[in-house]
Amino acid sequence: MTSFLRPLAYRYRWIYDTVTAISSLSVGGVEQLRSLGVEALQSRLESGAPVLDLCCGSGEAAAPWLAAGFSVTGLDLSPLALTLAARRHPGLKRVEGLAEEPPFQDESFHAVQLSVALHEFPRRERELVLRQSLRLLKPGGWLVIVDLHPAGPWLRLPQQLFCALFETDTATSMLEDDLPSQLQKLGFTAVKQELLAGQALQRLTAARPSIDAPSP
Repeated sequence: MTSFLRPLAYRYRWIYDTVTAISSLSVGGVEQLRSLGVEALQSRLESGAPVLDLCCGSGEAAAPWLAAGFSVTGLDLSPLALTLAARRHPGLKRVEGLAEEPPFQDESFHAVQLSVALHEFPRRERELVLRQSLRLLKPGGWLVIVDLHPAGPWLRLPQQLFCALFETDTATSMLEDDLPSQLQKLGFTAVKQELLAGQALQRLTAARPSIDAPSP
């Protein structure tokens, strides 16, 4: 369940943009929030490498990857969001589809990004999205996740209020889960978690094992 504010925020762009701007202040603003993925992986990837932005929306979190010279594909279920992405970021390759069943061949990408999107999925579907991310990565490729994390004492109440007003039960359930351990169990290696914004946000990087690596 969620409050009436969530559908309003998605219907009226100015509400969504205002909420995003306020919630991103603790990491340095909206542009910094959207750059967290590429900043984590840029040095690990070759210039022009193929990158997938799962649940890309209007392409705002894909834009820093494009600016850095990567070949970026954005997948989203919403035709409206993809139309907006086409206007804002014409260099983004856009594909309509489900993150749980992405229409791409195995080992298609050097990196996969999930930027403030994973918490939208129930637990079962969330695991499917992560399994698909592993499938789509080339051996030695990288996954980066930027999403909610249980906040520390100073931001705990604001985070609870934010989730109550603008999120669903799926966000609450993800806050209860240990994502680093889940990634390791699914077969990812080199899992690293960074806590940001008073611990209210986490950035996770994880690799698909290289061909020569032993099975986990």
